[in-house]
Amino acid sequence: MKITAFGLTDRGQLRERNEDTLLVNDTHQVYAVADGLGGLPEGSLASQLAINRLEKALEDPKFSENLDYPKLFNSISDAVHVEGKKVSKEIGIGTTLTVLKFDGNEFSIGHVGDSMIFLVRDRSCSQVTTDHTMAVEMRARLEPGEDTYIPEYFSHTLTRCIGQPGIIETDVYTLKPAAGDRLLIGSDGLTKTMSDEDILNDTVAAKNPKTLVEDFIAKANERGAPDNVTVIAIFVE
Repeated sequence: MKITAFGLTDRGQLRERNEDTLLVNDTHQVYAVADGLGGLPEGSLASQLAINRLEKALEDPKFSENLDYPKLFNSISDAVHVEGKKVSKEIGIGTTLTVLKFDGNEFSIGHVGDSMIFLVRDRSCSQVTTDHTMAVEMRARLEPGEDTYIPEYFSHTLTRCIGQPGIIETDVYTLKPAAGDRLLIGSDGLTKTMSDEDILNDTVAAKNPKTLVEDFIAKANERGAPDNVTVIAIFVE
């Protein structure tokens, strides 16, 4: 299996600055998105610090080909938490972090927050990661057939983030690739302007990762892009 990847981040139409940060590291075949929390100060600092710490881990001579995501994410979270106390002792700073690594046989994923990974395979699209939001947690507690009102802002209220105090629970996934797979790592700014059907159709039609990502960014901005938009596309050949 061989993969090709491309990523871009964009401020969007309404935000004053871009608080997303991405990593496209083809040497280690590691790809990541961090989305600084807009409800806290210095979101761009939080996301940049998370990605910088990830890059340092990749450059460490002790770096293992099999990332220990819980250990890595908690180390990064501790660093963001310490820096956050310097910015605001009361509330700190925070960011999401979603990391994907390819080792030639499988993808491994570490995930905290509501940035997301989509898999497009056999003309169907599925979200691999679970959003750590109040809305998702409330729906998970419902009995089959039960319904309840969930305020819209609960869909963007995180229950976990990088930078919070204490031990952070990290979701870890593995995914066996198949020829023709296309994966997307995105901040939630992508899904605020693109439906699941849009994502599926554009991904299937794309000739390569670069044109796909540029198309997503352009369409998001055409549709008003109320948030920063970050997308990494990874094609399996």
